[in-house]
Amino acid sequence: MKKALLAVVITALISILVMAIFYQTLEFGLLAAIVTMGGFIIYFNEKKQ
Repeated sequence: MKKALLAVVITALISILVMAIFYQTLEFGLLAAIVTMGGFIIYFNEKKQ
């Protein structure tokens, strides 16, 4: 559960950071959040095996 919470917090921070940098187009923040969470999902699934 701690790993899931950590992944959510890091994803939110990266999303906010990217949205702050690219403030004219907020879609980049959403895209960064999706990519980050996808990376965490793949990493934790491969780590189990």
